[in-house]
Amino acid sequence: MKLAGKKIVITGASCGIGYELAKLALAKGCKVLGVARAMAKAEISHPNFLALDMDISSPKGVDKVFDYALEHLGEIDIFVANAGYAFYEKLGAPDWQHYHTAFDLNVFSPFYSAQKMKQLYQKKPYSVLITASAMGYVSLPGYSMYSASKAALRGFADAYRYELAKGQKLQVVFPIATKTDFFRAAGDIPMSWPVQSATSVAKKIVRGLERGSANIFPSAIFLFFKVLSAIFPTALRVYNIRNNNAFKAWLAEKDTLTD
Repeated sequence: MKLAGKKIVITGASCGIGYELAKLALAKGCKVLGVARAMAKAEISHPNFLALDMDISSPKGVDKVFDYALEHLGEIDIFVANAGYAFYEKLGAPDWQHYHTAFDLNVFSPFYSAQKMKQLYQKKPYSVLITASAMGYVSLPGYSMYSASKAALRGFADAYRYELAKGQKLQVVFPIATKTDFFRAAGDIPMSWPVQSATSVAKKIVRGLERGSANIFPSAIFLFFKVLSAIFPTALRVYNIRNNNAFKAWLAEKDTLTD
């Protein structure tokens, strides 16, 4: 698919992967609507760029994004559900509201957006791209809620693709740890190895959009590790021992700071 002239909505576009993707899409000749809770900090100045401040962790917010996009772009060729929230924590007492907080933005919003596109275009071609995570395949200590939310996206996409008509795409990207505000927002959490830049991930997303790839894996190292851990499960256990030690150190530091 040629991206030139396409009309794209990108959520979570104020920073990180969404921000870099918006810039690349504009360079490709797309018209872009960037959506985030605070789009002003993105500082993107381009005649083909529109910015919308919106919380999309509720159906009302997503509906407003679609209304705004259709009014100002006329149509949506590609909807990128990139917005997400970081969860790095030790789970305590059962907390139903916390589960909702984790899933409203990370899971329910992309589900709802994908179905909105299907409802809007019926059997006409369109693309939806969802940013998941490598942790949708490999769960890490401290990321129980986050890993669960990203695995849910993978399960949804694998099944929902069968309901789509010819020319309709539901694509999912699985980045590894990416140098963004994600880690700061979650409380200056340790970055699990390996690490990629947001620009690198955005470039792989653009290539995946152009090729129509169902699943996009920005890191070749992760693909190798995924295969290796399937053949030798011990590799994953050793890797998680390292990550669990980092998690325990982070918890100990937090406890020290709060004493």
